[in-house]
Amino acid sequence: MNENVLGIAAPALYRCQIHRYYSGLSRLYLRLFKGQADLPAFYVLFADVGYIDAPVNWQSADFQIAPKQDCIDLMLKTGLVGPAILQFPDAYAAVTDYARLYVARGTTVRIIASSASLLTDLPPDLK
Repeated sequence: MNENVLGIAAPALYRCQIHRYYSGLSRLYLRLFKGQADLPAFYVLFADVGYIDAPVNWQSADFQIAPKQDCIDLMLKTGLVGPAILQFPDAYAAVTDYARLYVARGTTVRIIASSASLLTDLPPDLK
């Protein structure tokens, strides 16, 4: 697994909270709070979200990208891709080059998205 893909120092000290999910845009915004702070230290934008398995709040912003096969297995299990993909192993590369399975270390959080970006602020209409 790719370690700490967001590059946050001491990611275990942060708690994450789902802030907004826009289904039409497939965008998920998280707020990251350091310790018991009331104001977010960072935000995370997951783009092109296909799957979310997460509580509203959790401890740990240590996001990693799971192995490609784990992503394919979850996509098959949830119906994001059909079993026909098993007949074409080269199709895996096309799918996993675009879709990644993000997991938060020490939690059960799983998010399939094309990318994750750390933001220091949000536009006013998203706050």
